[in-house]
Amino acid sequence: MRIPIGKLIALSMLCTLFTGCVVDPSLRYGYEPAPAMGKEPVGKIVVMKPLDIRGHAGTTPGVQAFIPFYPFVRQVREPEAFTYEWNGYRYDYELDFAELVAMDLRAAGLASDVAVSPDPKRIPKLISSTPGKSDFIVKLSLNRLEWQRKFTMYGLSVIGYVPQAFGAPDEYGYSYLDFTAEVIDSNGKTIAQRKFSATESQNGWLYYFTGFLRALTDAYVQVSPDFRNFVASAIQDAQKTAK
Repeated sequence: MRIPIGKLIALSMLCTLFTGCVVDPSLRYGYEPAPAMGKEPVGKIVVMKPLDIRGHAGTTPGVQAFIPFYPFVRQVREPEAFTYEWNGYRYDYELDFAELVAMDLRAAGLASDVAVSPDPKRIPKLISSTPGKSDFIVKLSLNRLEWQRKFTMYGLSVIGYVPQAFGAPDEYGYSYLDFTAEVIDSNGKTIAQRKFSATESQNGWLYYFTGFLRALTDAYVQVSPDFRNFVASAIQDAQKTAK
């Protein structure tokens, strides 16, 4: 049975739009944190919603990739504009990243409770002040959270949907994660501060939009052991100083 190329292209575009409408974006999707570190837990750790101090790089309009014989266009994609501008989905990437970090620290067993504060004004209410237990705050700043990709239609204009429909990637590149973490005690004193960064390669396919976020999650997995040790060490130093 022969399927007209026009119908195949239309079907591919329809599947693309449908996928963008039903996928719920999250850095936590499929994330499996490492086991507990075996440390004596403190009372509570409150993870702040990160400050966004990223610079925003320029990008090439994707429509240029549809010019015949044009090999690819270079683009920078950021979570807040990632794919979901198609359906108006408002993705709170800052809160999602804080939830990812909290999920990791919770699994690490560094505290009896790990909470996320979307608003700094709520932190005093979240601090438990459990007798005999210390509470700590993890302040985050996002320095870089993006995917530098090459988007291609293989120089075939709209006919490029045909190889993509059969599994050829439509984009490829690297996801970059860079953030600064600061550990603060319940009195507001900074104990330690450190920057963490990682890069993860990532291709994209017509039917798999969340690969970009998954690559950022994989980048976080790279720095998670160092990040956990950093927080544990900062807490240990604070407890030694308090004695």
